[in-house]
Amino acid sequence: MIFAHLIANEVMKMLRKRRFQVVLLILFALMAVFSYAEKQAANTLARQLGTADWHVRLQHQITEATNRLRSPLLSAAEKAGLQATIQEGQYELAHDINPYAPGAPSFMKTFMDEGITLLVPLFVIVIASDMVSSELSGGTIKMLLTRGVSRAKVLASKLVALVLLVALLLSAIAVSSYLISGLFFGYQGWGLPVLMGFHTTASGTVDVGHVYTVPQWKYLCMTFGLGFFVCLCIACLSFMVSTLVQSTASSMGIMMAALIAGTLLTTLATSWTAAKYLPVVNLQLSGYLNGSPPPLAGMTFSFSLCVLLIWAALAIVVSFLVFTRRDIMG
Repeated sequence: MIFAHLIANEVMKMLRKRRFQVVLLILFALMAVFSYAEKQAANTLARQLGTADWHVRLQHQITEATNRLRSPLLSAAEKAGLQATIQEGQYELAHDINPYAPGAPSFMKTFMDEGITLLVPLFVIVIASDMVSSELSGGTIKMLLTRGVSRAKVLASKLVALVLLVALLLSAIAVSSYLISGLFFGYQGWGLPVLMGFHTTASGTVDVGHVYTVPQWKYLCMTFGLGFFVCLCIACLSFMVSTLVQSTASSMGIMMAALIAGTLLTTLATSWTAAKYLPVVNLQLSGYLNGSPPPLAGMTFSFSLCVLLIWAALAIVVSFLVFTRRDIMG
C-alpha cells in the first residue's frame, strides 16, 4: 500500500505542475495547426494539378521523386528514401490503393510516423527531466526519505509514475489527433488498407516481394505501440540524467541537445556507421513498418529494438546506483 501511495503521489504532483499542463496545451494547439496546414496543402496541390484525383497526385509525386533522384548531390540515404517513395507509389498505383485518403486515422498515422523521431520525444523529455532533479534542487526529497521509505522504493515509485505519465501522454496524442484532425478531414478511414512489407536497405535496394496490406486501425495499434516503447526508452534516459543532474534546466538541455544531435547525425554523418549504436539514431521504429530505409547501413528492426532496450536498462541501473549512494541528506 505504501508503494501504491508513493506512485499516486508522484503522478498527482506531475499532473498539478504547470509544465505538464503546458505540454498538453501545446499538443492541442499543434494538432490544430498541423491539421489546418495539411488541409491547405492538399487544396493548394489540387488547384495546381487541376484535379483532386489521387491518381494524378500520386503520379506527380513519383515524377518529382524521379527527377530529384537524378541529382548528383544526393547522399546515399536520400537516394534510398527517394527510391523507396517511387517503388511504394508505383505499387499503390498498380493495386489502386489511395495513400491520400482523407480521415482522422490517416492523419494520426502520418503524425506518429513523422513525429516519433523528434516532436513526441521532446514532450517526453520535458516531463521526465523534472522527475528527480526538481526534488533534489528543492530539497523536498529529504522529506520523503525521513518517513522511513527506502531510497530504492522512492526512486522506483517515480519510475513507475513516469511510465504512467508517458502512457497518458500517448493517449492524449491519440485522442487529440483524432478529434481535432477529424474536424478537417472527417472521422472515417479505420479500415483503409495500409501497405507493409517493403524492405529498403540503406544503399537504396527496395524489395517488394513480401508486400501486403493491413487495416489502418491495426497499423495504428502497431505504430502507437512502437511509439510507446520509444517514449519509454527516452523517458528512462531522461530519468537517468535527471538523477545525475540537480538542475531541471540542465537535465532538459542535455537531453534536448542529445536528441537534436541524433537527428542531425542521421543526415550529416551517414558514413559514421558507429552512430547506429546511439539510442537517438534508432527512434524511427515505425519506419521499419512502412518500408522506409534505415538511417545507417546495418540497422534492422531487431537491431534498433535491442539498442534501445540496452540503453534503457543501463539508464535505469545507473539511476538506482547513483540515487541510492549519493549524499542527499547533507
